[in-house]
Amino acid sequence: MEFINSLLYATGLSGFFASRAFLPAFAAAFAMKYGHLVPWLGSIEFVQKMADAPTWFTHPAVVWGLGALAVAEMLAERSPEIRELLDEGLVYAKTGLSAATSYGLLSAADAEVVGDLVSQAGFLDSIPAAISGGLTFFLTMTRNGVVGILSEADEDDSLGMRKFISWCEEIWATFGVWVLLAIPAAVLLLNGIVFGVLYLIRKRHEGKMEAARIECPKCQTKIHCFATACLSCDTPNENPVALGFLGGMLEEKQRDVMAQKVRLIELKRSPKSGEKVKGRGADITCQEDSVAVFGDKEVNEQYFKTVDARLPKVLIVSAALGFVPILGLIAGVIYYRLQLVAPYRRYLPWSKGFLTKWLVRLVLLLLAALQIVGFGIFAVPLMALINHWMYRNAFRSGLKKKGLI
Repeated sequence: MEFINSLLYATGLSGFFASRAFLPAFAAAFAMKYGHLVPWLGSIEFVQKMADAPTWFTHPAVVWGLGALAVAEMLAERSPEIRELLDEGLVYAKTGLSAATSYGLLSAADAEVVGDLVSQAGFLDSIPAAISGGLTFFLTMTRNGVVGILSEADEDDSLGMRKFISWCEEIWATFGVWVLLAIPAAVLLLNGIVFGVLYLIRKRHEGKMEAARIECPKCQTKIHCFATACLSCDTPNENPVALGFLGGMLEEKQRDVMAQKVRLIELKRSPKSGEKVKGRGADITCQEDSVAVFGDKEVNEQYFKTVDARLPKVLIVSAALGFVPILGLIAGVIYYRLQLVAPYRRYLPWSKGFLTKWLVRLVLLLLAALQIVGFGIFAVPLMALINHWMYRNAFRSGLKKKGLI
C-alpha cells in the first residue's frame, strides 16, 4: 500500500515540476524535514513518519540549498528575457529534479515504512523516480507549448498574462506539493485534468497552423498562408493572409507587401517566410529561410513610420483612460505597451533592454503617482510618450550601429 502511495506521490509531483524546477523540490524537502512543526502539515500521517527519516533529501544543507535556488528561480521568472531562456533550458533540469525528489520521498519511506520489503527488492526504488522523470519531461513540453502560444501573441507580456500565470504556478508548486502529501489521488486527478486541457490546446493550435499552410505554386513546398514568399524558391505569395495585432489570422488578404513584411517583423517572424524568429538584436536571422529580419533598410524605415503613426491615437486613448483611477492606469499601460513599446522591446538585447526598462520605470513611478491623485489625463499620455521615445531611440541606435538605417 505504501509503495502505491509512493507511485501516486511520484506521478503527482511531475505536474508541479512541469512549471518549476526548484520550488516543488524545496516544498517537498521542507515538508519532510520540518513539516511536523507546521500545524496543518504536522497532521499528515506521511509527514509524521518522515520527521526523523535518515535520508540525504532531508539534510538541512539540501533543504535550504533548494530554498535558495527556488528564490533565485522566482526572481528570474520576473524577467521576460530570462524567462524565455528558462522555458527552453530547464526541461532536463526539471526532469532530473523530479526524479530525484521522488527518489528522496521513497528513500525516506524505505527507512521508516516499507522496510525490508523494498530493501530486498531494491530495483523498486527507481520505479517511481523513473515514472516521475519521464512524465515531467512530457508535461513540461506540453506546458511550454501552450506558454509558447502566449509568447507568440505577446512576447513581452504587455497584457500581464504570463506574469499572472507565473504567480499561480508558484503558489500551486509550493502548497500543491503539501496537498499532494495529504490527498495524492485528488491532486493527481486535478493535474490530469489541467494538463489534459493544455495538451488539447497545444494540439489544436499546432493543427490549425498546419492546416492553414498552402502549397507554393512553383515548387509545392508547404508555406504559411501569410508568408510573402516561398522559403525554398522565393516565389512571391500574391495573396498573403492578413494578420491581426496579436498574430491571429484574419479573413481578408493583405495586398500591401510592405505592410505585410512590417507586420511579420512586429510579430517576430521572418518578413519572407513568416516563420518564428528567435534571439534579440539588430542582426538576427531566421533559421528557416536564412533571411536577416532587418536586412532591408526600406522596410526598417517603414517599421518606424508604422509605429510612429500610432502615437496620436495612443495619446488620445491614454488621456481618456487616465480619467479612471487605478484601473485606467493599468489599462492605459497595457495599451501603449502593446502599440508602441512591444515592437521595439522584443528585439532589444538583454543588457540594453534591462537598462532601458529600469530607467523608464523610475520616471513612470512618479507619473503613476500623479495619475492616482487625479492628473491621469496628463500622466498616462506622458508615460506613453516617454516609453515610446526611449525604446524607439534604443532600438534605432542598435540598427544604426549595424548600418541598417
